[in-house]
Amino acid sequence: MQSLQLKSLVTHQRTSLLQHSTRLFSAATTSKQLHLLLFGAPGVGKGTYSKLIEKQFDLPTFSMGEYFRAVINNPSVDNSDPFIVKLKNILRSGQLVDDQTVIDVVLKVKQDAKYGQHLGLILDGVPRTIKQAQMLRDAGVKVDLIINFFNREEILLEKLMGRRVCPSCSRNYNIANINTPDGYKMKPLLPKKKADECDDCEGVKLIVRDDDKESIIRDRMAVYREKTEPIIDFYKSVCGSETKVVDFEAKKGVDDYPEVKRILQETLKI
Repeated sequence: MQSLQLKSLVTHQRTSLLQHSTRLFSAATTSKQLHLLLFGAPGVGKGTYSKLIEKQFDLPTFSMGEYFRAVINNPSVDNSDPFIVKLKNILRSGQLVDDQTVIDVVLKVKQDAKYGQHLGLILDGVPRTIKQAQMLRDAGVKVDLIINFFNREEILLEKLMGRRVCPSCSRNYNIANINTPDGYKMKPLLPKKKADECDDCEGVKLIVRDDDKESIIRDRMAVYREKTEPIIDFYKSVCGSETKVVDFEAKKGVDDYPEVKRILQETLKI
């Protein structure tokens, strides 16, 4: 008897999740939202550009990593939703979230009032693989524009090795002063009071983070290239007629934003 009840419960849960995915797919195929991907190696300034775009256009950023953290830590999460329960169990187990669940998260948030009522979304943290990119496309989530921000490797290295952080409040500074003959112009972000101390925490010396050391930076760059370049190539070759990919050499930091804005306006007609 208990075996039959357990089998019935498992069947019901599977049916509920299948129906959930079917509803999500149906909603996505009728979506008129724009979808923007920003790629860029660590230190290139992708996060800064994302915030500037959010501020000016109706394109909020959906971060997959932040969503996962909220599912685990936010007490207001709807634990009566079978999909949320399933996702929470995966995350708590320490397993990698499978590709289909990742895609279902995107489809789910597109129906949420926080994201679904906007002109479009900046997707952060998805897709992470060619398979996820193909599954997003199959689910009706067309990527309209990809901006691939890049710097020369030695410039990125200088920027990242120039970072300093306050160990007390985590405020960031940067001592790198970049000015090259080919147009790279990036001013340092220095403390205003004392050269080696945080402005907000009196007497606290700035430090170099462990992951801002040269060997670790070079390893991160290699991992980024290995994981990201195939995804960009996929969108260029397979989705060329529906996805515009722009390679953008970000030489001036925030001063490059007017050109980024022009690309958005011309490509997305916004």
